[in-house]
Amino acid sequence: MAPIDIAITRAKAGDTAGLEDWIAGGGNPNAHDADGWTPLLWASARGHAATVAALLARGAESTLAHGRSAALPIHMAGHSGDVATATALLDHAPDQIDAVWDLNGHTILLQAVFYGHLDLARTLVERGADTAITTARGLGPMEFAHQFQNQPMTDVLRPYDSPAEKKAAYYARYLERIAPIIPEAEKPAQALADRLCRAIEDGIHATATDPTRVDATLAAVRALVEDEGADVNRLGGPLHQPPLIVAVTGNNGLPANPTVKRLRDETARYLLERGADPARHEDHPMGAQTIIRAAVFNHLDILRMCGAHMTPVALADAINEVPIVNGLTAMHDTCLRAGMVAAEQAGGYIEQARWFTENGGRHDMEDFSGQTQQSVAESCPDPERRRRLLAALGVSS
Repeated sequence: MAPIDIAITRAKAGDTAGLEDWIAGGGNPNAHDADGWTPLLWASARGHAATVAALLARGAESTLAHGRSAALPIHMAGHSGDVATATALLDHAPDQIDAVWDLNGHTILLQAVFYGHLDLARTLVERGADTAITTARGLGPMEFAHQFQNQPMTDVLRPYDSPAEKKAAYYARYLERIAPIIPEAEKPAQALADRLCRAIEDGIHATATDPTRVDATLAAVRALVEDEGADVNRLGGPLHQPPLIVAVTGNNGLPANPTVKRLRDETARYLLERGADPARHEDHPMGAQTIIRAAVFNHLDILRMCGAHMTPVALADAINEVPIVNGLTAMHDTCLRAGMVAAEQAGGYIEQARWFTENGGRHDMEDFSGQTQQSVAESCPDPERRRRLLAALGVSS
């Protein structure tokens, strides 16, 4: 085992004394392992506050990012939600409270909202976290909490919410910062890809209030692909995503709007029939593929469509893929949302967990914070919901 791998193992376990001995013996606390991790990144992700404090005291740099995802330790602290860990990092570098992770646009506050860490979110807003900073999709903390139907979180955030104008201005600056550089020869094809993604996204937004836009949007998508030659697998739009991911990103409304669902489903069906690859990755906001993205929003019918266009092995691999943004597989996301959403939405996520299990989804894989899919399910506060979710995983409660 390489020296840095020894340190990483100790950091993940919260072995503070072992790490101190390793550093005293000449170990470099700022070294990266082959996967891009430093000891401080892992200790932060696992919520080992004492280990984090010891590493900082011995020269670990809180500005040293993950080698692949560019996340800082403060962003990793958002995975576990441990308030003491976040406090240790912010006491060391107070300005990092609003540090933005460009991959997904998250600050530690947005991380806390994503995971549903109420105590951490409360601590951060009381400490002055900027609520005008948005995700890569333009959602401020309040909108993010509402998207996941997390009423307790919206109650925490509401007194600190920022005006919509400030969020919009910030988001425009963020999109400028992450815009890709397109070679001149590829600009025509890129323009088509951008138009295809925009047609899908604009159509979904418009359909929420105007059901007549379904057929018009589908016609526009067909024309771009069949008449103008738009590539259904080329990344497009401001976040550089495959059109299929654009189609599955977002919920269908609260309560669910059947017209929006129909447009998402029909768009996904068409793209898949034209060769869209469910395993194609986006650049932002998660560097993920369609199976993971659709799982977050409980688009189970689209997941089933995707499965029909994949081999069983490819589908299982996609379900169990560990994304660089958070380590949450599609099953992790499903269990997390099943425990967080309102009661009327929980059944859909539980059925999704069952479908994943039937298609090779695992329940014993750790995310960055050390939580398995099973342990996430076991933390569900509602006893009956917890029982049903564990049963969907094939685990006795």
